[in-house]
Amino acid sequence: MIQTFSYRTETSNNNYRHTIHSADIMSSVEKWLNRIEELHDKVYSFDKIQVENIRTQFLNNQFQIHFEKEPYFLTYKADNRIQVVYIDKVKKGNPDFVAKLTYLTTEEGGRNGYAASGYRPHVRFDGRKEMSSGEQLFVDKEKVFPGETVTAEIRILSPMLFEKYLFVGQRFEFGEGQKVVGYGEVIEIINTHLQQASR
Repeated sequence: MIQTFSYRTETSNNNYRHTIHSADIMSSVEKWLNRIEELHDKVYSFDKIQVENIRTQFLNNQFQIHFEKEPYFLTYKADNRIQVVYIDKVKKGNPDFVAKLTYLTTEEGGRNGYAASGYRPHVRFDGRKEMSSGEQLFVDKEKVFPGETVTAEIRILSPMLFEKYLFVGQRFEFGEGQKVVGYGEVIEIINTHLQQASR
């Protein structure tokens, strides 16, 4: 199962927060490093010099990592001081199902940019009028671009709408309001309350 981690760094000038989706705490560190490199120089993230300092210390095994028990944290040096990065494991329920998702290309009417793991489009099955937000946590990817396919764990905001309705192989659409941005196929049902009794 994909887990969600909240990275929080309080510096003398700013507080930075980053949400990371990963299989475990150790693999989340590398994803956090990639995220801060991608976001360097944004007002809500580290600048390029800070990112280079953090990455260098990580590569040289200079991080102090404290993952034995919660609260988790890691430390590095910044301006001759110890800087702490707090890592909270976000408590979420299990996903409802796993699906293979195919994002439409922009030309087909899909998104203009990528979707990040944690994206919450509306989910609609078999053209029914009922729809619910469905959080997509991508397996082995952080981003999906228009036209790409990915496997994701899906957590539905209102699972009671689909109680005893889903089956493996069932197709669905996902989108932003009435705009369909992709299609999915259920490959595993985790929430047994959603599974059709006859299947």
